[in-house]
Amino acid sequence: MPDGQKFYKLFDEVADDLQTMSKLFYETICAGNGIMQTNLVKLDELEKAIDVSTRHLFHELGRNFITPFDREDIHLLASGLDDIADLTYGTVRQLNNYGLTSPGNTTQYVAGEYKRLIGLLGDAIKALSNKRSLSKLETTCLEMRKIINTCDNRIDAAITGLFPSHTEVVDIIKWMEHYDILQVLLEKCENMVDTVEAIVIKYG
Repeated sequence: MPDGQKFYKLFDEVADDLQTMSKLFYETICAGNGIMQTNLVKLDELEKAIDVSTRHLFHELGRNFITPFDREDIHLLASGLDDIADLTYGTVRQLNNYGLTSPGNTTQYVAGEYKRLIGLLGDAIKALSNKRSLSKLETTCLEMRKIINTCDNRIDAAITGLFPSHTEVVDIIKWMEHYDILQVLLEKCENMVDTVEAIVIKYG
């Protein structure tokens, strides 16, 4: 008989690792160059651990005919969470490679809100196993959307502010690419909110 608990257990593992990554992300952004190299190693290890859990999820998806949610939703959750992990690590790696070891107020603000966002997302992923309480996740999804929209607006304002305050073309390009990867990260998070909301509608 298929064991749906395997899916929940693997999603819980991914949620825990992603929440740890978000805390390291915030810590790295705020501390800057002092701990960036050390935390890059930790983030890389966590990203690889999530890769392993994702492969196990896809393996279970192939083995089980009956799944706790639609196969498409499980695939979207697994691949989407993996994308977020990749981009979390990739954002810090980009900062390091570009020598942007002292991120400004906008990035620090986004990092703090991102940690809060992933905390909510991780808790929502873990709550999927209790189908009787799925409707409660509607409020969580709304809160996550507010965080994403606020962060996106802050990034837009920071991009606009680059041009009057920077004269070096190379610096503008570096910061533009940095803000771009932050926006892609937020977009991936919004995709996850969409998926969680779809599950709530179907099963709540």
